[in-house]
Amino acid sequence: MANAFERAGHTVGRFDYRARRKKFKPWWLMRHELFGLTDAFEPDIVLIQRGEKMPAALTNIFKVPVVFWSTEPLSRRRDVDKLLSKQASLSWVYVHTYTCMSVVEKEFPELIPRCSVMHNAGAIENDPGDTQRSRFAIFNRNVSERRAQWLSEVEDLVDVVGGNYGEPYFADLRDSKISVNIHFAQESVDDFETGIFEALASGCVVVTEKLNPRTVADMGMQDALVQVDSPQQLREELLALQNDEARMQKLQYHGREAMVANHWDSRAAQMLEKFSTLLDLTPA
Repeated sequence: MANAFERAGHTVGRFDYRARRKKFKPWWLMRHELFGLTDAFEPDIVLIQRGEKMPAALTNIFKVPVVFWSTEPLSRRRDVDKLLSKQASLSWVYVHTYTCMSVVEKEFPELIPRCSVMHNAGAIENDPGDTQRSRFAIFNRNVSERRAQWLSEVEDLVDVVGGNYGEPYFADLRDSKISVNIHFAQESVDDFETGIFEALASGCVVVTEKLNPRTVADMGMQDALVQVDSPQQLREELLALQNDEARMQKLQYHGREAMVANHWDSRAAQMLEKFSTLLDLTPA
């Protein structure tokens, strides 16, 4: 997303809060670094992404509009509740799914007038590769207990690859005809995982556990995905695709077409429009 903002002609100052937490930096030191960054950079707006275990006092540092973008399902990851409870200091909140919006309605109703859904997207930097793919189907996400149950039904059809990140991860996708998507946990069944975008952008056909139809419609992906309701149906669809090259090519085509409107540049444009509105409302 930061790259997309820069491609749109804006200057972005980055602060990796998560990396600093992993180095066990104390909050008072990160607070000092943030004060220094804001003084030197003088931002017009602050975008907080993910918000993993951030203290609510974080927003007190900034004297400009603060937008919080929660990129994890709220029902499964509760470590952002402190930030969401700091309602008066948040100019706008983006949540991950429509189910997340339901959580906000129930637990943080004061935020509803300042809250909307922001879908994931894919990077234009992804290389779709060619059509010479040696692997039939791949699952290359973290394997939870729920995912393991699904995968046991198709273990003879799907290669489960774990632990690859960066270029090796995308190389695996470019070598696979199909990428399989299964929701991590029952609390995540409304999630449209980033892996779907990464697979489509890498030229894979995506066979996925059922997704929220409103989200699929928002992104115009009705013809780009094969959706299944059960491990048994997953197996049936994979076997059918194994013997239907014409359908595979059609799905691959629709997948690449769908990605045109679902790159981070499109999401950045949405955010920039909202930022302009918030800045217009800021007192001089």
